[in-house]
Amino acid sequence: MSITRIAPRLRKYARQGRGKTTGPRHGWTPEMLARREEALGPNPSGGYNHDDLGCEFYHAGLWNRAVSEFERAVQINPWKAAFKVHLARAYLAMDHLAKAKTAAQSALKQSPDSPEALLTLGIVCEKEGNFRLARILYERCLSHAPHWLIRRDAEENLRRNHA
Repeated sequence: MSITRIAPRLRKYARQGRGKTTGPRHGWTPEMLARREEALGPNPSGGYNHDDLGCEFYHAGLWNRAVSEFERAVQINPWKAAFKVHLARAYLAMDHLAKAKTAAQSALKQSPDSPEALLTLGIVCEKEGNFRLARILYERCLSHAPHWLIRRDAEENLRRNHA
């Protein structure tokens, strides 16, 4: 299936890949933007475009491409824990548990009360068979989860496997 048929937002990125101009910086090709990112180095306000594109690829089931975009987002902005959680989720979808665990632990070090990081690491531990640690992480997630969807996921995981 062609990427241009997956999601409307991906069409824009597919056009950019053919050397057309990009975004508000008329006349900048994707190659020029990549060189600019390299020259700037790590940047606390960067990486969001790569993360957005990674999310689009992730939801389209293109996990290899999602991982490469999330890795680029983390490389540009290593201070954003959410980028690392997204990377861990993509690795988890590909069943790369060791890499998923490393990314989730890195996000958790950066943001110890992040419900998303706690839930992701709990899922990794559960898949590895470490149910005791998974339960602890799910319970921590429940105590910190402000968002009802994350809370619901953690409660379902606890009920399903740890009742």
